[in-house]
Amino acid sequence: MTDAPPDLLTAENFTPLIGQHFSIIHPEVPAEFTLRLTSTYDPSKGASHPKFRKPLTLLFRGPAEPLLLEGAYDIQTEGFGPVRLHIVPTLSPDREENGMGYHVAIN
Repeated sequence: MTDAPPDLLTAENFTPLIGQHFSIIHPEVPAEFTLRLTSTYDPSKGASHPKFRKPLTLLFRGPAEPLLLEGAYDIQTEGFGPVRLHIVPTLSPDREENGMGYHVAIN
């Protein structure tokens, strides 16, 4: 899988996908493992330079176990992807109740 084109990695493309489950395409990740997109936001709050792509942060929730290790993964959901993203586990104090948190920072 090649990296996604920059114009695909925007809030406009990801926001409608909030609530959807994304499959992880990786030989070491079980086929049934998914991440649910919970939020998208622009961390620059609109203050990014007009010559550059707006930054984007994606927040996901996955199962409490197993833990998806930090790394680059191809993800897809119905009608979108696959795209390669660098996914990072996030400390989630409510992990047992709501699943493990993950984030993606796109600059």
